[in-house]
This record gives sequence, C-alpha cells and structure tokens, in this order.
Amino acid sequence: MEITLSEDIDADFLALVRSILEDEEFRKLHSYKQHYQTTRFMHSLNVSYLSWCTARKLGLDERVAARAGLLHDFCVYDFKDKLPRGQIQAFYHPKVAAQTSEERFSLYEKERQAILSHMFPLGPLPRSREAWVISCMDKFCACSEFLQVRVALARKHRVVINYA
Repeated sequence: MEITLSEDIDADFLALVRSILEDEEFRKLHSYKQHYQTTRFMHSLNVSYLSWCTARKLGLDERVAARAGLLHDFCVYDFKDKLPRGQIQAFYHPKVAAQTSEERFSLYEKERQAILSHMFPLGPLPRSREAWVISCMDKFCACSEFLQVRVALARKHRVVINYA
C-alpha cells in the first residue's frame, strides 16, 4: 500500500507526523472501517490535521495536537470484535491506543493524556487545551463521517491510497 499526500498539505504538519504515517503497524489502520465508509487511518489523519490547524491558530502545542490526534485511535483490531470481559469499547480503545502508541513511538505525557481522554465525556476529563481540541475534532470528524461529508484531508483527493 502506498499513501500519497498532495503538495498542498502543510510541510510543517507532515514533518510532525511523517514517522507515524510511514510506520507499517500504523498503516494497518487502513484495513478497519470507522464510521461507515471512512477508514480508521483516514479518520485519524483528519482528526490530526484539524487538531494541528486549530492548535496553530490558538497558539497551542502543535506537535501534541498533530501526534496525539493521529494516534488517538491507534488500535489494530476491529472495534466489532469481542472485548475482554467487562470492557466497553468507548472506555477500552483509548487505553489500547495509548499503550500501542507508547510501544511504537515515544510519547510525551501530554500526548498520552490526550489519547486517553479523547472520548470525553465517556472517559476522563481532558487535562490540556490540546486534549480538548483533539476530543472536539474527533467528534466533529465522526459526525461528518456518519453524514458522509468529506472533511479536511479527505476533500479534493489530498490523500490518495494506492493498494498496488
């Protein structure tokens, strides 16, 4: 699988997330549907990009917003799979995403906390402004995907995935 990003995507954003986007395990997220027709990979990329744009406009930590936004659903399993006894997906997957992200990439504590709290109000209260941004952008992207509205990087073929 080859992923091509158009030239109009900001180089500053790509510099922050390139190592994650190139990671073989992270690319597996393209195999999982998220909110109807969107893949978990594309959902995560959109959340990351919109979080980065928002953080930049608000003078927040762009790195935390971009990386934690990209890693917030880094769970390499189907959300429809049976979970360990007593677990609920909304509470379980942020823990898995934080653990998987920590194992694959070095996370700052602020990034880890943002990943763990992205399901607020179903999970813990976000502790930073960046975590609030990611939580809001996650909900915005999820709503857009449910309504099948193309947002952020999904628009105008800014990301092309080739399965060759």
